[in-house]
Amino acid sequence: MSPAMNEIAIRVQSVGVKFFLKYDTASRKEKITAPFRKKKHDFWALKDISFEAQKGEIFGIIGANAAGKSTLLKIISGIYPATQGSVSVSGTIAPLIELGAAFNTELTGRENIYLSGSIFKIPRKTIHQNLDRIIDFSGLHKFIDIPVKNYSSGMFVRLAFSIVIFFRPEIVLIDEVFSVGDESFQQKSFEKILSYRKQGATILLVTHDSKLIAQICDRAMVLNKGRISFLGEAQEAVDHYRLLLKSGEGLDSDSRMPEPAPSEVESKRWGDKQVEITAVRFVGESGKEKISFQPGDYFEAQISFTSHQAQEVPVFGVAINTIYKLLIYGPNTLEEAGPDHFPQQGTVRFIIPSLPLYKGDYLFSAAVYDRTLETAYDHHDMMYHFRVDSSKVRDFGCVSIQSQWKIENA
Repeated sequence: MSPAMNEIAIRVQSVGVKFFLKYDTASRKEKITAPFRKKKHDFWALKDISFEAQKGEIFGIIGANAAGKSTLLKIISGIYPATQGSVSVSGTIAPLIELGAAFNTELTGRENIYLSGSIFKIPRKTIHQNLDRIIDFSGLHKFIDIPVKNYSSGMFVRLAFSIVIFFRPEIVLIDEVFSVGDESFQQKSFEKILSYRKQGATILLVTHDSKLIAQICDRAMVLNKGRISFLGEAQEAVDHYRLLLKSGEGLDSDSRMPEPAPSEVESKRWGDKQVEITAVRFVGESGKEKISFQPGDYFEAQISFTSHQAQEVPVFGVAINTIYKLLIYGPNTLEEAGPDHFPQQGTVRFIIPSLPLYKGDYLFSAAVYDRTLETAYDHHDMMYHFRVDSSKVRDFGCVSIQSQWKIENA
């Protein structure tokens, strides 16, 4: 840590966040396309969080899914209010979380630059002065004057990232944004972020990349089930986190509710656990576990389960969404021939022989219901993530549809 870092940029004191959740019971028709209506429930996403980050410091935050990392950044940025405790910041904030939330998809990329700038209260003159640099950095010159609804997920986030980063923030909050764009874009984005540190900016970095935490962070904090498990030197934090994973403590807990979506105060897991999903993993054709695929690759999701009932063969389902929660595909086993006797333990294999997705990050849901689709045994809503990588030039969109072009004489 630099000796010059003696001013506090962020102070978090005894912060806790409680969400009021609901569990519901939708009709069968609604169940196929949407989650269920919810009964009331409340849970603490964060509890007793206290730390300080100094000016010029890179402060890492690591933890398993649903540990509370993203929720914490949203509190610091003002997206969520704290239920208890206080947060104070000294300096302008660039929240690199929920990138593109302010976009109007009917407007062009250029128009959205001005729109986003106005929402961030940036003078129009300043936006205009930075316009060419924003476009250059994003690499979207050819597409800047078409509506962003036609952008791929990678293009969408690249533009949003470029807009936020060019207004010289004093505090940068980063939530897993270095997975967007090609390798060249990721590298220059990373270098741009680090350049702000040299100018005295504070960087809070949330990432699953423990090597990155150890390499660039001065200090790091490990969150586990909404509480601080470790706070100290970055490499020691990484070692502590790996011990949690090895012991199983750092994994999602059955009693732990994942972080709610910004506009929906709801959990991402629900059900009575008569049939319980115990693990979800992605594998390639060799059977080796992986989370990164190429377009056209063999894709398999293995859903392990334990059954505490023997009355019927339940229905398993999955869903694939973009990172903006747009549903791409959501099949289930209702019409599939199943075993005569359902086992107490086993694995359901969901196989796509040739993955038709283009480059981007995708959210994956897994669920098991009764035969009426009215009762949820265990629903994991967008709790898992995989990536599709490709360096090839492609069409717009997320999905490759088999099609043909024909040009004929008049």
